[in-house]
Amino acid sequence: MKRFLMCILLLVLLTGASVGCTGFRVVSKDGSIIAARTLEFEFDLGSKIVVVPRGTFMTAFTTGWEGLSWNVKYGYVGANALGMDLAADGINEVGLACGAFYFSGCAGYQELQKELYGSTLSQYDLVGWILGNFATVDEVKAALNNIRVYGLAIMVTESTIMPLHHIVYDAQGGCIVIECVEGELNIHENPLGVITNNPTFDWHLQNLSNYVDLTPVNIKSSKLGDFKIVGTGNGTGLLGLPGDNTSPSRFVRAAFYSHGEVKPKHSEEAVTLAWHILNALDIPEGLVVNEELGMVVSRDIAYWSVVRDLTNKVYYYRTYSDLNIRKVELDRIDFSSGNIRFLKMSHEQNYVDVTDAVK
Repeated sequence: MKRFLMCILLLVLLTGASVGCTGFRVVSKDGSIIAARTLEFEFDLGSKIVVVPRGTFMTAFTTGWEGLSWNVKYGYVGANALGMDLAADGINEVGLACGAFYFSGCAGYQELQKELYGSTLSQYDLVGWILGNFATVDEVKAALNNIRVYGLAIMVTESTIMPLHHIVYDAQGGCIVIECVEGELNIHENPLGVITNNPTFDWHLQNLSNYVDLTPVNIKSSKLGDFKIVGTGNGTGLLGLPGDNTSPSRFVRAAFYSHGEVKPKHSEEAVTLAWHILNALDIPEGLVVNEELGMVVSRDIAYWSVVRDLTNKVYYYRTYSDLNIRKVELDRIDFSSGNIRFLKMSHEQNYVDVTDAVK
C-alpha cells in the first residue's frame, strides 16, 4: 500500500501539481490561542489521526543514510499522510502546533553532506521533530540553528522532491514560518498567524500593502467630483478583497477574516469563529481543475480541515465528505507509553434527524 501511495504522489509531482492549503490563527479576549487550517490536495492522501506517545524513538525518513534521531519528549496528536508514521499537521501535549504546507516553485533545500547526516532530517520529518521535542516557538528557533533540512526525493530525480514550508504556533502567542529557499533555512516571524503556499512568506506580507484601504467598516458613500457614489449595501469596506483560490488571494482573505473587528470572548467562541472562517476558505471540488493535453487529470479538494485549541489542547477535525466536527482532547490521552496509534477519519456524512421533533 505504501508503495502504491508513493507512486500516486510521484505522478502528481511529475505533472506539476499546484496544491492549496490555508492556515490562520484566532486569539480570543481571554488570551486563548486557536490555530486552524485546510488541507487541499489533488488526491486523497489517506490521512488518519495519529497519536504518538512520549518516549517513541523516531529517526529521519531516509533512503540509505543515517539521519537525525530522537526520543519523543512531548506526546502529540495529528494527521498523517500516505499511510506513514509521519505527521503532516498536529498539536502536542503542551500546546505547540505545527503544520506542513505546499511550497511549489520556491523550496530549495540544503545539501546532503555525509559528515552532517546525524543532524539532518527530511522535509517530511520536520512536523514530527518539532511536535515531539519542543514546547515554545523560541525553543524551536534555537534548535533550528543546529539541524539541516534535506529535500528527500521519493525516486532518484530532484523533480520528485515534495516542496514544503512549515508554520509553528505556541500557546503563548508565538508564531514562525520555516522556509528553505536556495539552500538557506529561513525563519520568519509571523505576526498575523497566516500561511498559504508560494511565493515566500515575506512576499505575502509585502503584498498586503496592496490592500491597505480595506476595512470591515461599511463605507456608505463617497464623492467623485460633484457625483455622489452610494454604496450598494453592507460589505463595502472590504470591496476589492480577492475572491479567487490562488495562494496570494487566500492569504489576504485569511488575514482579514482572522483579524475582524470583534474578538471572541473565550476559546469556545474562537473555535466556532475558526470553523466559520474555514467555511469561507476551503475549496469545493470542481473549482480548481488541473488539465494535461486537454484532459482533466486532477481537482483540488479540501480533504480535511482542523482547528487546534492550543490553550486547552484539543484537536478538532472534519473531512470533505463528513462535515461533522470531531475532537481529540489531549489531556485525556495517556502519552506515557505504548505504540503509535491511528484512528481512521470518517468520510461518510451523518445527519441529525429531527423530523420527530416537528410538532
